[in-house]
Amino acid sequence: MPLLEVRDLEVEFPMRAGRLKALRGVGFSLDGGERLGIVGESGAGKSMAAYAILNLITEPGRISAGEISFDGTRLDTLDDEEMRHIRGNRIAMIFQDPMMTLNPVLTVGTQMVECLHAHRKMPEAEARALAIAKLREVAIPSPEQRFDAYPHELSGGLRQRVVIAIALLLDPAIIIADEPTTALDVTIQAEIMGLMIELCDNHRVGLILITHDLAVVSDVTQRMLVMYAGRVVEAGPTADVIDTPAHPYTIGLLHALPQKNEPGGMLNQIPGNMPSLAEVPTGCAFHPRCAHADARCKSELPQLRMVKERRVACHHAEALT
Repeated sequence: MPLLEVRDLEVEFPMRAGRLKALRGVGFSLDGGERLGIVGESGAGKSMAAYAILNLITEPGRISAGEISFDGTRLDTLDDEEMRHIRGNRIAMIFQDPMMTLNPVLTVGTQMVECLHAHRKMPEAEARALAIAKLREVAIPSPEQRFDAYPHELSGGLRQRVVIAIALLLDPAIIIADEPTTALDVTIQAEIMGLMIELCDNHRVGLILITHDLAVVSDVTQRMLVMYAGRVVEAGPTADVIDTPAHPYTIGLLHALPQKNEPGGMLNQIPGNMPSLAEVPTGCAFHPRCAHADARCKSELPQLRMVKERRVACHHAEALT
């Protein structure tokens, strides 16, 4: 049985003209210790899926259909008080910008101890020792000094390590990382992702990595989802999806990578833009940008089906692999 299972998840926001569906029939699973990547352009629904798991969707948005099961418990049926025992404790989240996560007027140590006291009763000295041990585990130099530092006194890389240490404080079963290296330079990105792989392996923590960077996904994850306009359009083992993509959108994302072009040449790009979720085209949402689209693509919504060891939502998947 998977540690986390999402089935036919839909999230909607009421509007004057009707209801905007931010997620449409999204489904995936995660085993203990497994690393799953979710990729797609901005607006694809990647972060919304993470917020739905943790019940962080801002009202009036709501989960309108589907199920979210974690370790045998239906998360979508829990009230706020029950979710507090899950959020940050059993399932932790790392956001894009550590300066938005960390309180600038509190020291690192104060924030870590507050997190521990919110979920566990322990003496102050024990909480301090555990926090310093987690800072040391994420390779922060001089952790005793950093414990008493304010976030603005740390570099971007160190702040992100602090956020990872906070996520690990309560030994969660799953960490959701939403673009965790966006604001960091390439060298620090590699260090942070290497650290997360090591920590997940050592603690058997499941990881959901949300990113637009296919290179990071290929290095870090074992399985991946490709999302477009609120739907999963391709899902399978990362190596298979990267090596032999079966959906035109996945193919377009891979061709847009800089290493796919001649040095000094023009970058490949997918024509057009992601549609507004209030005006998703009929049929396949990708058809206005797809060179393979035909009349069927414009009228009939493709369902996810198995094609060469992965699930693909495309009428022409067999011909493209």
